[in-house]
Amino acid sequence: MGQAYAAAYNTQLLLHDGVAREIASLVLPVGLFSSMYATCNAHSPTHFLGLRTSHPDAAAPAFPQREIEMVGEQTEAYWAPRRTT
Repeated sequence: MGQAYAAAYNTQLLLHDGVAREIASLVLPVGLFSSMYATCNAHSPTHFLGLRTSHPDAAAPAFPQREIEMVGEQTEAYWAPRRTT
């Protein structure tokens, strides 16, 4: 995997050749680090948590993969001190 990622990371060469970033990124594997910015209203993180975390007392329990559940837990930890109710 490391060799495959290293080879794909050489897409920087495509950038130097003038290929647009969004086109050059098509050869990158999904597992390679990426970043993004997102905005949301107060409902969005609550809805996300309802779908991505499993709570034994939930009315409709979810069964997420552990990795996405960890993201949900981090989201919940971020928003918990910001609750107004």
